[in-house]
Amino acid sequence: MAKMVSTRFGFQWRDYVQADAECDRYWQAQKAEKRSLIEATKKSPRVAAQDEKKTSEKIYIDF
Repeated sequence: MAKMVSTRFGFQWRDYVQADAECDRYWQAQKAEKRSLIEATKKSPRVAAQDEKKTSEKIYIDF
């Protein structure tokens, strides 16, 4: 097993590993919060009536 060596700042390797894991958990929570906020504010798609044309459809007129 590798010897636990302190850096000049007094941290050990396990401190870096723990900080990295905490950072990963933080950003996963941020992504999940943003995703849930987007889902909560998402507008429901408007359903077109049967006779109504969708705006994306083109209308061709023969002259």
